[in-house]
Amino acid sequence: MTKTLSMLPLHRRIGLTKRFLMSRKRIALACAAVVVGVGSVVVPVAANAGEEKDGLSAACRLADQATVWWASGEVSVANKGDRPVRDWTAEFDVSQGQVTLDNPWAYELRQTGKHVSIKPIADRADVAAKGNRTVKVGINPAGKGMPKITGCKVNGPSGNGGDTGTNTAVPADSGSFVKDDTAVHLMWKPPVGGAEVVRYEVFQDGKQVKTVKDTMTDVERLTPATRYAFKVRAVRADGRTTGFSKDIVLTTLVAPGQDKVKPVIPAELEATASGPYQAALRWRAATDDVAVTGYRIYRGGTKVQEADAKATSATVSGLTASTAYRFKVTAVDASGKESDPTREAQVTTTAAPDGNGGKAAPGDFAATTATKQDGAVTQHYLNLTWSVPQGVGQITAYQVYLNGKPAQTFMWGTGDPVLPVPTTKGSREVLVGSHPGSSYTVKIRARLGDGTWGAFSRELTVKTAG
Repeated sequence: MTKTLSMLPLHRRIGLTKRFLMSRKRIALACAAVVVGVGSVVVPVAANAGEEKDGLSAACRLADQATVWWASGEVSVANKGDRPVRDWTAEFDVSQGQVTLDNPWAYELRQTGKHVSIKPIADRADVAAKGNRTVKVGINPAGKGMPKITGCKVNGPSGNGGDTGTNTAVPADSGSFVKDDTAVHLMWKPPVGGAEVVRYEVFQDGKQVKTVKDTMTDVERLTPATRYAFKVRAVRADGRTTGFSKDIVLTTLVAPGQDKVKPVIPAELEATASGPYQAALRWRAATDDVAVTGYRIYRGGTKVQEADAKATSATVSGLTASTAYRFKVTAVDASGKESDPTREAQVTTTAAPDGNGGKAAPGDFAATTATKQDGAVTQHYLNLTWSVPQGVGQITAYQVYLNGKPAQTFMWGTGDPVLPVPTTKGSREVLVGSHPGSSYTVKIRARLGDGTWGAFSRELTVKTAG
């Protein structure tokens, strides 16, 4: 009969324990090599090698199947600390294209120009102690070239590179706002853990401008219609400082009477079809006596989306195949004045590849419910099955909508191990949480071979058990 560990002599137990720990260390090193992979960019957040065990690190990569029309990517966050991390933010720069989340239910994405930041929503994406969290993203370069990801990093309570002490929790913005044309009001959350905070240092565009004891302050005597970047760090009772908060970017209002005229009309608007379901717009930048702060895009007289001040192009999605559309663009300045619209640009989307009038919807869609135990908590899932649309190129992604809102995107052909791409029948499960007796409407759509989204499947209503 096999002996238990407690029945072995002491010297045998010590030897077995050492071999077990060495084996775990080798497994951890092997896993780290898999996470980094070829083409990954890894930037550890810990301030130095001695603090690395308590910090976060991020790895960003693109899938090998990337094209000039669509690319799939991953952002992997590793937590080397002994406690789970909730309040983290991953950041990277993309060479071109619009970045989207595959799971907007759990994460929030913001893109300003080429800079992208991703953070979890509430408690839906904690990074476990000694664990990893992978976020899947999609990039639409709109045919402008192969996208590239650079500057991959992560900030959070476990560290952010700028910390000079042993506890790397940092202050976090909690609703700062612009007061008027010469002043802003900054507010932040205190850092978590470590010695007591005795004061905060406030920086404006890299220069310290204030020291305060409270978690809010006004910064005055600013220039009207000007963009400022503020950040805050805490000083603890032991004299150590935390890392800096993320930049709090605010633009002061235009001074009364300063912005007297509306912007000049954007020039040379052009519209071209980007497949059956998208149109690409281009225009020449507008000017203003103070500053242009953004653009508004109109389809058939109705505003459908906005673009930032630096944009001279946009992609309008959700269109129907073989359909004519009319677009106009206006410019907006800091005082809210809107220019006259551009001349109208017309475009007709191309025919759907499958010739079915642009539907290309998943067929035979079905949904059932199931449960799994997560410790003492019962988690509820939806099991989804469907038929793969044919004649629209290889489909590697499907988007799931719950109660009319995007909830998750399934991707094949990526990951470790690589999931084989379904060609006739597809199936996946969706976590809806620990909510018994809850009703959901659910539908899915496919990302077609040209990178655009097809039509939705039929919508079903399901109810979790309990």
